[in-house]
Amino acid sequence: MAEDDDPVVDEVDVFLAKGLAENLYLFQYPLRPAGVIHDPAKVQAARFKPHHKKVELEVGIDTQSRQYAWSKGEQIALNVDGKGQEASHFGSDVMDKQVLASTTVPNPASCYAVGMVRDGELHLTPVHGAVQMRPSYNYLDKADVRMKEAAAAMAADAGESSQDEEEDNPRAVTVRFARPETDETKARRMASYQYIEQQVADEQWVSCTVHGDKGPFAEKERQLLYSRATDFDASHLTRPPKEYLSMLLPETTEDNSEKPAMPSNVLSLSQLKNLSLGDQVKALMTNAKMMSFSQLLALLTSGVDPTAVLRTVQQVAMLVQGNWVVKSDILYPKDTCSPHSGTPAELVCRGRDYVMWRFTQFRFIVRKEVTSIIKLPHEDVKEIFEQLAVVRVNKGWEFLLPHDQDFVDRYPDVVQRQQMLWDAKYSQLSKLLKLAKGDTPKKGKEPIHPGQEKESVVVSGQERVKTARQRARSRSQQHNDPSSTSLQNSAALPDAAIVKTEPTDAGEPMDVSSGVDNHLGNGELPKGASALAASASDNSGKPSDELRTEVVRFCSEKLRSNMVLSMSEMKRLLLLRLSQCPPGDVLGTGVSDKLLEQSTFEAGAMQIQLPWPPNSDATPDQQKVFALAHLGDKYDKIREVILEMFNESFKLRRNVINTKVQEAIGQEANKHDIEKVLREVCMVKGSQWYLKGTLTS
Repeated sequence: MAEDDDPVVDEVDVFLAKGLAENLYLFQYPLRPAGVIHDPAKVQAARFKPHHKKVELEVGIDTQSRQYAWSKGEQIALNVDGKGQEASHFGSDVMDKQVLASTTVPNPASCYAVGMVRDGELHLTPVHGAVQMRPSYNYLDKADVRMKEAAAAMAADAGESSQDEEEDNPRAVTVRFARPETDETKARRMASYQYIEQQVADEQWVSCTVHGDKGPFAEKERQLLYSRATDFDASHLTRPPKEYLSMLLPETTEDNSEKPAMPSNVLSLSQLKNLSLGDQVKALMTNAKMMSFSQLLALLTSGVDPTAVLRTVQQVAMLVQGNWVVKSDILYPKDTCSPHSGTPAELVCRGRDYVMWRFTQFRFIVRKEVTSIIKLPHEDVKEIFEQLAVVRVNKGWEFLLPHDQDFVDRYPDVVQRQQMLWDAKYSQLSKLLKLAKGDTPKKGKEPIHPGQEKESVVVSGQERVKTARQRARSRSQQHNDPSSTSLQNSAALPDAAIVKTEPTDAGEPMDVSSGVDNHLGNGELPKGASALAASASDNSGKPSDELRTEVVRFCSEKLRSNMVLSMSEMKRLLLLRLSQCPPGDVLGTGVSDKLLEQSTFEAGAMQIQLPWPPNSDATPDQQKVFALAHLGDKYDKIREVILEMFNESFKLRRNVINTKVQEAIGQEANKHDIEKVLREVCMVKGSQWYLKGTLTS
C-alpha cells in the first residue's frame, strides 16, 4: 500500500434507492445565465404530460425590476389580450410572466443519478428522465388568431343578411369515404412528424403543484431518496468473487491494437475474416454490388470450400452474364424508402430487377427505354445504372464486368438454375410493370459479350440427341472432378448460341434456349427437342426413378399445404425449391412439364376442368388447376363435392354450395364444416366463391 500511487483512503457502502426511481427528473436550463436562479415561489402554474415527458412552467416576471422594459411589456400584453377585453393570458395589462417549455433529452437516465450521504453510506437513485427548459413564445400566436377572428366576425356581420336568404335553399353535400389503409401506409403515417406532434397535442395536461426545497412535503419526498429494506436485493452478490468481477469487467475478445481510421463505406478484410461464411459473402456483395466468382473466392478466407461459397452466394445475389450481382431486396430492405426520393423500397427493387434482367439479355441497354418502363425518379434510376454499368458514347450503358465464360462452363447446373429463376422473375415483372409484347427484347440481336457473336446453327434431331448425351456425360465428370474447368467436349453446343431445330409439322423452325435443361418454365418441349432433357433421363428417355420419386414427394408436399394449385403456380414453387437446393441435387437435373403433371396425379390430385370465362387472360398453365380432395379426414366428402361443382361453374354462390352438399351427403355436414372446407380451397369476392388462384382480376 505504501508503494501504491492511488491508495484507498476510505470505503463507503453504496445502496440503490428505488423510492423515486420512476418519478425523478432532472431539469436543465441551457439558456439561463449561471447566476440567475428561478425562485420556486414565482412559479404560478405547472403542467406535465407523463407519457411524452412534456413540462410547462409559468414563471412570474419582476415588473418592478430596473431591467424591465415597461413599454415593451404593455405592447406585448396589448397584442396578445387586446384592448378593453378581459385578460386571457396575462394577469394584468403588462407582460408579467413567461412560459418555459421542455424538450426531451435523448438517453438521459443512463448518465445521471442523485446521491445522498447518510451515516457514511451513499444512496443512489437513478434519474428517470431529463428535460431542458426553454422560453416558449406560443402566446404571441394568439395575437394573430385574435386579429383573424375579428376580421372573420366583421365579414360575417356584413354578409349576415344575404346568408339568411340562402339558408332556405338546399345545398348538395359530397360524401367521401376514406380509402382502406395498408400496413405499410399505416406504419409510414405513424412514423411521420405530423402524427407524432398530433399524439403529443392529444395527451391531456396534468396540473402540478410546485413545492420548495424546504418544508414538510419536501422533507417527506427527500426521505424516499434513501434506500429502504425492501429495496435491497443482493441475489447477484451471492456469486463467487471472480464471477462477479467478470460481470463488472467482461473480458474483451477484440484486438485492442491501434487500428487506422477507415471510411464508413470501406470494409476491413481483417474484420471480415472474423465473420461466418454467410456474413462474409453478404458483406462483400453488399459493398461491391457485383463481382465475379473468382474475385469472391480471392477475398474470402483461404481454404474455403467453393461449393459452400456457391451455395451461399445464391442466397444474396443473382447471376448476370456469368457474374454475381447482389439482390435488390438486400440493398433496399422491405418497409424502407429510397434515400434520394423517398420512393418505397418495393418499387425500387422492382425497377432494379428489371434493369438486371435486361442485362441478362443485352450487353448494352439504353437508359431512356428502361426509364419509361420502370417509372422511377431520376435519382433512383441514376443510382441503379451506376451500380451495374458504365456509360459508353453512342452505345448506351454497358454492363460493368466482362462476361465470365469460365464460370458458365464450369458450373452449367448453376447457370441453368439461375436462368430458370430469371424466367420466373421476368414473368412476375411483366405483370407488375404491365409490359406489352413489344416491350420484350428479342434475343440474338446483339452479342452478350464483345467479340462473341451469336450464331444460328441448324442441328438435326439425331445430332441433338448425341449432343445432349455428351453434355450429360460431361456434367457427370464435372461432379466427380470439381477441378475441371471446361466441358471437355468440343462437340457441345456453345451456351451463347441459338439452336434452331429442323422444321416442325407446321413447316416453321422453332427456337430452343441455349440452356439445355431450361424447358421448365418455357412450356412443353417442341417436337424433336425432347432429347435435350437427357440429363434427367436414362438412355430410353424416361426420367429416373429417383427423380420421379422426388418430384412426387414435392408435389404431395405442396398440395397438402395449398390444397389447390395451378400448373403455373406449381412451376413457380418448383423454381423456388431449386434455388434452395445445393448444386447436383436430383431436381436440378431437369423436370419436364409432362413429368410434373404426372407426378401431380400420382400425389393424389384431381384436375378441375374449370369453365373459364371467355374474356379471361389466364395462360394455359394457369388454366390447368389441380386440387387435393382426399386427406383421410372427415371433410373428404364435403371437399370432393365442392371441388366437383367447379367443373360446372367458374364461380359459385354460398347458398348453392350448401344446398348441393346437403343433397349429396345428407345431414352429416353442418355449416361449420362447409365453412372450413371453403376457406381451405376457395376465396371469396363479394357474394361469389372462386377456387384459389383462379381470380385473376
